[in-house]
Amino acid sequence: MELSLGFIVMVVFAVILLSLAIFWVRGFFVSLEPLTVDLTQQAQSEISKTFQNTDKNFAVWPSRYTIAPGKRLILAAGIKNNDEQGNKLYFAINMRLSSTNAPGVDIDTVTNEWVLVPGVTKADASSTANTELTLNIPANAKAGSYLFSIYACYGETAADAGTPVDCNIESDNLWGSPQPVTIIIES
Repeated sequence: MELSLGFIVMVVFAVILLSLAIFWVRGFFVSLEPLTVDLTQQAQSEISKTFQNTDKNFAVWPSRYTIAPGKRLILAAGIKNNDEQGNKLYFAINMRLSSTNAPGVDIDTVTNEWVLVPGVTKADASSTANTELTLNIPANAKAGSYLFSIYACYGETAADAGTPVDCNIESDNLWGSPQPVTIIIES
């Protein structure tokens, strides 16, 4: 009887410890935040609404987002190919930091090190195309408001559209209006 009573006490004690361990591990994993904020599905829906409700042919979503340093943000850009001649077009998209209120931030460094733009995107005649832009916010990014401009350049061939680096506010083949995006980095 003593052996079985001791065995039962050990089993109860083991079950209590196992329950506490499971509760602790579950709490640990629930508290982890994702390192990438992917807004692709919501963005594509919002861009589609923009094209249905306005006469815009270039849109970016979100236009404003608050994020912590050390995260990656995936934005979406949409192109509506409403070319008057009905041509299939190719698009190069670029994203550049225009201004910031964060002290000591170099615009070229942010543009070159944080921004990842896609290659050339094709949009068939009378159709839309979506692509992703990635913003890698380093862990040591300074808190502040960062205003980016996003441009789309077009061409009848991929070479005519150019590379994303070639696409800027002075390009003579801009598609639609440059889109402003404000990213607020909070520490």
